[in-house]
Amino acid sequence: MHTITLQDLKSRGANAIPEGKVVYLIVNSKVKAAIVPPEQMEMLIEAFEELEDIRAIEERKNEPLLSWDEVFPKRKK
Repeated sequence: MHTITLQDLKSRGANAIPEGKVVYLIVNSKVKAAIVPPEQMEMLIEAFEELEDIRAIEERKNEPLLSWDEVFPKRKK
């Protein structure tokens, strides 16, 4: 686990953050934040969105289906 303190961040800026690593920011001896590389953040966001989609499908899987005519009513000419 990589950690930096707020003081490290203030004094060294972005140089305090190792590239490509998840880093935990320590403030008053407690973890206050996690700094995640952009690639990992994108992966986490995509995985979360997939889980939301799966949850929505699971919630609706027992709902009655609509007939073709309900979805696409015949148009009168």
